[in-house]
Amino acid sequence: MRKSIFTLCLLGLFALCTTNTSQAQIHFGFDVSGGFPLNEFQAQNPNTGVGINLNAFFPFAPQVPVYIGLDLGFMGNGSRTNTITENLILRDGLGNTIVNFPILFDVQTRNNIFNGHVILRTKIPLPLVQPYFEGLVGFKSFSTRVSLTDVRAGDGIGNNIFNINYDQLRQNSQVNTTVLSSTALSYGFGAGFHIMFGGGQFGLNLGARYLLGGTAQYYTREDINEWTATFDTSSLTTNPDNAQAQLNNGGNPRNSRTDMLVANIGIVIKL
Repeated sequence: MRKSIFTLCLLGLFALCTTNTSQAQIHFGFDVSGGFPLNEFQAQNPNTGVGINLNAFFPFAPQVPVYIGLDLGFMGNGSRTNTITENLILRDGLGNTIVNFPILFDVQTRNNIFNGHVILRTKIPLPLVQPYFEGLVGFKSFSTRVSLTDVRAGDGIGNNIFNINYDQLRQNSQVNTTVLSSTALSYGFGAGFHIMFGGGQFGLNLGARYLLGGTAQYYTREDINEWTATFDTSSLTTNPDNAQAQLNNGGNPRNSRTDMLVANIGIVIKL
């Protein structure tokens, strides 16, 4: 009896998916996503990431509710901006100090996760609520970038005495660099549903994905909170633009698998 009921349910689901399939259309989506680390990735990095995803799905045929899609996402995994004060000492060619004045510089550090997946999705084409199931394969790319966002005289003395080009000083800085970049395989499955409005042309997407991830290197939010930066003025003479900001990052990057649970909420538009 139970086997018969299960068989009837499968037949009903198959019939449901193969009826009213003339509505199988190209659709695009924009989602806000939250990434929750799992397993050993969670042990190393307990922080939740927040980002956005863009995707596009194309039906295999007008009467088949199966889609092939491409999804690209960007997620922040911790950032820090701090203002550091250093004394800029200008010397002449003989090494004599000409003037000593404070200089302020803002250093921004960001951990980012960029991901891309090819998706195979099947959807039940109901009029209002359309459940879907999907399989994904792609990559996750982890990066940490440090940028010198602003440089200025602490009390204006430098501007009064010297014609300091702070933009040039910032561009020449060694701090403007990608400290780490690491890529890992990403694959998994997901499920969700579309709530359609406007005659089925647009709607709300709610979904979740379980993404297994290969081993990658990365820094956490706690790691970058311990980083500092300083100005190197050891070779500085009368040209303050020769000063170099240098990053002092301590510790090695983390290394683990990168399993994640990703929750998505956004909009879907059919063409």
